[in-house]
Amino acid sequence: MKIAVLGLNHGYTLAQQAKKTPGLTLAAVAGNNESAKERAKELDVPLYEDYKELIDNCLLDGVIITLPNHLHKEAVKYCADKGLHCLVEKPIADTMDAAQEMIDYCQKKQVKLLVGHHRRFSAKINHLKHLLKSDVIGDLVSVNMTWALAKNQDYYKEAWRVKAGGGPLLINGIHDLDNLLYVTDLKIESAYAVGRNKIRSAEVEDVVTAILEAEDGTVIHYFLTDGVPSPWSYEFNVKENPIYHFYNEDCYHFFGTKGSLAFPSFRCYQYCEEEYGWKHPLIEQQFVPADIVDPIAAELEHFEDVMKGVIMPRVPGEAGLRTLEVLEAINLSIREKRRVTL
Repeated sequence: MKIAVLGLNHGYTLAQQAKKTPGLTLAAVAGNNESAKERAKELDVPLYEDYKELIDNCLLDGVIITLPNHLHKEAVKYCADKGLHCLVEKPIADTMDAAQEMIDYCQKKQVKLLVGHHRRFSAKINHLKHLLKSDVIGDLVSVNMTWALAKNQDYYKEAWRVKAGGGPLLINGIHDLDNLLYVTDLKIESAYAVGRNKIRSAEVEDVVTAILEAEDGTVIHYFLTDGVPSPWSYEFNVKENPIYHFYNEDCYHFFGTKGSLAFPSFRCYQYCEEEYGWKHPLIEQQFVPADIVDPIAAELEHFEDVMKGVIMPRVPGEAGLRTLEVLEAINLSIREKRRVTL
């Protein structure tokens, strides 16, 4: 299946993996800076500065779209007009309205839309989902999630990353929120959040604390920052991407009526029925985690099958929209300093 990659920031990783995937042929890439020129040369494929020119001139089966969030809708619609299946990087779009328009347009044009929440293909995330569904910790009561690290100082030199929609909540937090919805199947009812730009004083947030309430009464606390040295984040703890240093720590904690579970260590703490309560020692178990797999490689293999019509998208537009809805509620709560009902 012949594909192209539009955008060579995160798209570069996907393009590299596409070159390694037996069922895919990387036909061309799009990018418009010096880095894109160097990366296209390394990939040994044609580079187009205008992605529309690429779409018009290349014979393709599908397209991977990793452009800035606000350009997703335009690019997806342009590709759909050509009958091309789309893998669009998370978040699906910068607004819910844009996301819904993309979903409707792809249905109208009869092309498949897959959202790049690649962690749904992670063996560890799927192991976590299995454990939570197996009643190991009983009924879920609360979840605590942390994403705290410091990005490189030159990361925010790109202008779009210091404007609305370019901060860590939409770029990074969307992953954690999607993980939450995927492994728990919770329906979030409301959000209350506080966001600050204390560290960089830029237009976008650099610290966020959010409290989410689910319809079943589960309460979630989420803390996010990209400006403090810390070992507690998915990237640093799960050991799926070799570009990040690994720290043997946990970034998520799940609290249930029968016990508590940490991720990604999969340490579980419970009492036995005969000796229940704080005057007795907790019993610690460690459920053997699944093997490490490259979720991006698995995602691209899945996209290949989607393009062939073998399978429906595992992360359809509607799933991306639900995750974006939670994130937009957090953003609205930050702006208006109030509890937001979804």
